[in-house]
Amino acid sequence: MPTTGERGTRGPYARSAQRRAEIAAAVFDIVVDKGHDKVTTAEVAERSATSEATVLYHFPTRDHLLVAALAHAADTAAAPLPALIEVAENLPENLHAFLGDWAPPANIPRLYAVLAAQATTPGHPAREYFAYHYARAVDTYAELVRHRQAAGAAHPGLDPADVARQFLATWDGLQAQWLIDPSVPLADLVVAAFRRLTGQNWMRVRDHLLDPNTGI
Repeated sequence: MPTTGERGTRGPYARSAQRRAEIAAAVFDIVVDKGHDKVTTAEVAERSATSEATVLYHFPTRDHLLVAALAHAADTAAAPLPALIEVAENLPENLHAFLGDWAPPANIPRLYAVLAAQATTPGHPAREYFAYHYARAVDTYAELVRHRQAAGAAHPGLDPADVARQFLATWDGLQAQWLIDPSVPLADLVVAAFRRLTGQNWMRVRDHLLDPNTGI
């Protein structure tokens, strides 16, 4: 993701960044209230207390506005993470708590699913966002898998990056099913997928077999 240079911290650059943030927040609010298909530049301008011309100056198409709303959702949902090793040690439990307790309005994951599909089209405004999103997510989960391998909680023969990609693909697919059928137990299935993909259950069986008090 591009970083802001020193010029972006003050003067007209700061005002421009603030305006973009206000517009993105307005789009986010409309998506939550009405759904992504109801977003119009007129309402975005009204909610952000600006003009349609200003909205289009910063975000030239409706797709750019929707990507901004998704980025805003990710930024506002982000919270400081504990130490990586702590996350790794309790990852299944942390995942279940995250998916069970953090329940965004359904219109946000619905927007995510729509833009993720459209991002496969070369040149689409969502392509850069999702390229960054997936690259960062793969790096994060791969590092978590490495920590769990070192702790004996994940199969040592697995490639962490492959596991991370498979896990993210599974999570996206399960979330799509949950959007269609809310009775799908999303948190339970995502955690179960992580355990299977990392070989966690196999490692527990191995530990049990090697334990002189319980094994063979």
